[in-house]
Amino acid sequence: MFDEDRLRRILSRMLDEDEFLGPHGICSLSRYHAAHPYTFEVHGETYTVGYLPAESDSGMFGGNSNWRGPVWFPVNLLLIRALLNLHAYHGDDFTVECPTGSGRRLNLYEVAREIFSRLTSTFLHDADGRRPVHGAQPKFAKDPHWKDLILFYEYFHGDNGADLGASHQTGWTGLAAVTATLFHLVGAGDWGALREEPLS
Repeated sequence: MFDEDRLRRILSRMLDEDEFLGPHGICSLSRYHAAHPYTFEVHGETYTVGYLPAESDSGMFGGNSNWRGPVWFPVNLLLIRALLNLHAYHGDDFTVECPTGSGRRLNLYEVAREIFSRLTSTFLHDADGRRPVHGAQPKFAKDPHWKDLILFYEYFHGDNGADLGASHQTGWTGLAAVTATLFHLVGAGDWGALREEPLS
Protein backbone atom coordinates (compact mmCIF):
# COMPACT_ATOMS: atom_id res chain seq x y z
CA MET A 1 0.00 0.00 0.00
CA PHE A 2 1.11 3.57 -0.59
CA ASP A 3 -0.30 6.98 0.25
CA GLU A 4 -1.16 9.80 -2.14
CA ASP A 5 2.29 11.36 -1.88
CA ARG A 6 4.02 8.13 -2.90
CA LEU A 7 1.48 7.57 -5.71
CA ARG A 8 2.24 11.03 -7.09
CA ARG A 9 5.99 10.34 -6.96
CA ILE A 10 5.54 7.00 -8.77
CA LEU A 11 3.37 8.58 -11.45
CA SER A 12 5.70 11.54 -11.93
CA ARG A 13 8.43 9.08 -13.01
CA MET A 14 6.13 6.76 -14.97
CA LEU A 15 4.56 9.66 -16.91
CA ASP A 16 7.87 11.41 -17.68
CA GLU A 17 8.69 11.29 -21.40
CA ASP A 18 12.38 11.34 -20.51
CA GLU A 19 11.86 8.16 -18.47
CA PHE A 20 9.07 5.60 -18.98
CA LEU A 21 6.32 7.30 -21.01
CA GLY A 22 6.94 6.70 -24.69
CA PRO A 23 4.98 7.71 -27.77
CA HIS A 24 3.49 4.19 -27.91
CA GLY A 25 3.00 3.35 -24.24
CA ILE A 26 4.96 2.77 -21.06
CA CYS A 27 8.44 1.40 -21.74
CA SER A 28 9.88 -1.49 -19.75
CA LEU A 29 12.98 0.45 -18.72
CA SER A 30 13.56 4.17 -18.21
CA ARG A 31 15.13 6.15 -21.06
CA TYR A 32 17.36 7.62 -18.36
CA HIS A 33 19.47 4.47 -18.69
CA ALA A 34 20.31 5.25 -22.34
CA ALA A 35 22.78 7.88 -21.13
CA HIS A 36 23.25 6.40 -17.65
CA PRO A 37 23.45 2.59 -17.86
CA TYR A 38 23.14 0.75 -14.57
CA THR A 39 26.47 -0.97 -13.87
CA PHE A 40 27.43 -3.35 -11.08
CA GLU A 41 30.18 -5.82 -10.27
CA VAL A 42 29.88 -9.43 -9.11
CA HIS A 43 32.99 -11.50 -8.35
CA GLY A 44 35.19 -9.18 -10.38
CA GLU A 45 32.87 -9.18 -13.44
CA THR A 46 31.17 -5.95 -14.54
CA TYR A 47 27.57 -6.12 -15.77
CA THR A 48 25.65 -3.28 -17.42
CA VAL A 49 21.98 -2.74 -18.15
CA GLY A 50 21.11 0.11 -20.49
CA TYR A 51 18.03 1.31 -22.32
CA LEU A 52 17.58 -0.81 -25.46
CA PRO A 53 14.24 0.05 -27.07
CA ALA A 54 14.33 -2.81 -29.59
CA GLU A 55 17.11 -5.26 -30.34
CA SER A 56 19.73 -6.33 -27.83
CA ASP A 57 23.38 -5.33 -28.12
CA SER A 58 24.36 -8.91 -27.24
CA GLY A 59 23.19 -12.39 -28.17
CA MET A 60 22.65 -13.35 -24.55
CA PHE A 61 18.86 -13.05 -24.80
CA GLY A 62 18.41 -14.44 -28.29
CA GLY A 63 18.91 -11.08 -29.98
CA ASN A 64 16.06 -9.13 -28.43
CA SER A 65 16.26 -6.73 -25.53
CA ASN A 66 13.26 -8.21 -23.72
CA TRP A 67 12.59 -6.02 -20.70
CA ARG A 68 15.26 -3.39 -21.36
CA GLY A 69 13.18 -0.75 -23.10
CA PRO A 70 10.45 -2.05 -25.44
CA VAL A 71 6.72 -1.55 -24.89
CA TRP A 72 4.86 -4.66 -23.74
CA PHE A 73 1.08 -4.57 -23.94
CA PRO A 74 0.33 -6.87 -20.98
CA VAL A 75 2.29 -4.61 -18.61
CA ASN A 76 0.62 -1.50 -20.03
CA LEU A 77 -2.83 -3.05 -19.70
CA LEU A 78 -2.13 -3.98 -16.07
CA LEU A 79 -1.10 -0.37 -15.43
CA ILE A 80 -4.27 0.89 -17.12
CA ARG A 81 -6.37 -1.43 -14.94
CA ALA A 82 -4.58 -0.21 -11.81
CA LEU A 83 -5.11 3.43 -12.80
CA LEU A 84 -8.83 2.81 -13.34
CA ASN A 85 -9.11 1.19 -9.91
CA LEU A 86 -7.20 4.09 -8.35
CA HIS A 87 -9.51 6.54 -10.13
CA ALA A 88 -12.52 4.72 -8.70
CA TYR A 89 -11.01 5.22 -5.24
CA HIS A 90 -9.60 8.76 -5.50
CA GLY A 91 -12.19 10.30 -7.85
CA ASP A 92 -11.99 13.14 -10.36
CA ASP A 93 -10.30 15.61 -8.00
CA PHE A 94 -7.07 13.60 -7.80
CA THR A 95 -5.00 14.86 -10.75
CA VAL A 96 -1.40 14.54 -11.87
CA GLU A 97 0.70 16.10 -14.62
CA CYS A 98 0.59 14.02 -17.79
CA PRO A 99 3.13 14.08 -19.32
CA THR A 100 5.25 15.11 -16.35
CA GLY A 101 6.41 18.71 -16.73
CA SER A 102 3.74 19.56 -19.33
CA GLY A 103 1.47 21.53 -16.99
CA ARG A 104 -1.43 19.41 -18.28
CA ARG A 105 -3.34 17.91 -15.35
CA LEU A 106 -5.42 14.75 -15.78
CA ASN A 107 -7.35 12.57 -13.39
CA LEU A 108 -6.35 8.90 -13.27
CA TYR A 109 -9.10 7.82 -15.67
CA GLU A 110 -7.75 10.34 -18.18
CA VAL A 111 -4.17 9.13 -17.56
CA ALA A 112 -5.29 5.56 -18.27
CA ARG A 113 -6.99 6.71 -21.47
CA GLU A 114 -3.85 8.66 -22.50
CA ILE A 115 -1.68 5.57 -22.11
CA PHE A 116 -4.20 3.53 -24.05
CA SER A 117 -4.29 6.15 -26.84
CA ARG A 118 -0.51 5.87 -27.13
CA LEU A 119 -0.76 2.07 -27.33
CA THR A 120 -3.39 2.16 -30.07
CA SER A 121 -1.44 4.79 -32.03
CA THR A 122 0.97 1.94 -32.76
CA PHE A 123 -1.60 0.51 -35.19
CA LEU A 124 -3.11 3.72 -36.61
CA HIS A 125 -1.96 5.74 -39.60
CA ASP A 126 0.37 8.59 -38.66
CA ALA A 127 0.58 12.00 -40.40
CA ASP A 128 2.52 10.36 -43.27
CA GLY A 129 -0.08 7.61 -43.72
CA ARG A 130 2.17 4.92 -42.21
CA ARG A 131 1.35 2.63 -39.32
CA PRO A 132 4.16 2.64 -36.73
CA VAL A 133 3.69 -1.11 -36.20
CA HIS A 134 5.00 -1.74 -39.74
CA GLY A 135 8.30 -0.02 -38.95
CA ALA A 136 10.54 0.31 -41.98
CA GLN A 137 9.03 -2.67 -43.83
CA PRO A 138 7.86 -1.22 -47.18
CA LYS A 139 5.81 -4.30 -48.11
CA PHE A 140 3.63 -3.95 -45.01
CA ALA A 141 3.52 -0.16 -45.30
CA LYS A 142 2.63 0.22 -49.01
CA ASP A 143 1.59 -3.04 -50.66
CA PRO A 144 -2.23 -2.95 -51.11
CA HIS A 145 -2.46 -6.60 -50.09
CA TRP A 146 -0.52 -6.08 -46.86
CA LYS A 147 -0.84 -2.45 -45.74
CA ASP A 148 -4.09 -3.00 -43.84
CA LEU A 149 -3.06 -6.35 -42.40
CA ILE A 150 -2.37 -5.58 -38.75
CA LEU A 151 -0.68 -8.22 -36.66
CA PHE A 152 -0.52 -8.21 -32.86
CA TYR A 153 3.21 -8.56 -32.23
CA GLU A 154 4.81 -9.75 -29.02
CA TYR A 155 6.25 -6.36 -28.10
CA PHE A 156 7.10 -3.04 -29.75
CA HIS A 157 10.01 -0.65 -30.23
CA GLY A 158 10.06 1.71 -27.25
CA ASP A 159 10.74 4.81 -29.36
CA ASN A 160 8.93 4.28 -32.68
CA GLY A 161 6.36 1.50 -32.10
CA ALA A 162 7.76 -0.90 -34.73
CA ASP A 163 6.83 -4.58 -34.44
CA LEU A 164 9.16 -6.93 -32.56
CA GLY A 165 9.11 -10.58 -31.57
CA ALA A 166 6.43 -13.09 -32.52
CA SER A 167 3.75 -11.77 -34.86
CA HIS A 168 0.64 -13.51 -33.51
CA GLN A 169 0.39 -12.54 -29.84
CA THR A 170 -3.38 -12.29 -29.81
CA GLY A 171 -3.34 -13.61 -26.24
CA TRP A 172 -2.04 -10.34 -24.82
CA THR A 173 -1.46 -7.69 -27.49
CA GLY A 174 -4.91 -8.50 -28.89
CA LEU A 175 -6.37 -7.12 -25.65
CA ALA A 176 -5.92 -3.70 -27.26
CA ALA A 177 -9.14 -4.30 -29.20
CA VAL A 178 -11.10 -5.16 -26.05
CA THR A 179 -9.72 -2.17 -24.16
CA ALA A 180 -10.73 0.16 -27.01
CA THR A 181 -14.32 -0.98 -26.52
CA LEU A 182 -14.01 -0.42 -22.78
CA PHE A 183 -13.05 3.24 -23.16
CA HIS A 184 -15.90 3.81 -25.62
CA LEU A 185 -18.51 2.27 -23.33
CA VAL A 186 -17.37 3.27 -19.83
CA GLY A 187 -16.73 6.91 -18.99
CA ALA A 188 -14.90 8.56 -16.10
CA GLY A 189 -18.16 9.00 -14.20
CA ASP A 190 -18.83 5.27 -14.40
CA TRP A 191 -15.48 4.53 -12.79
CA GLY A 192 -16.10 7.21 -10.17
CA ALA A 193 -19.36 5.51 -9.24
CA LEU A 194 -17.30 2.45 -8.28
CA ARG A 195 -15.47 4.39 -5.55
CA GLU A 196 -17.22 2.43 -2.83
CA GLU A 197 -16.82 -0.86 -4.72
CA PRO A 198 -13.42 -0.93 -6.54
CA LEU A 199 -12.98 -3.50 -9.30
CA SER A 200 -11.77 -6.88 -8.08
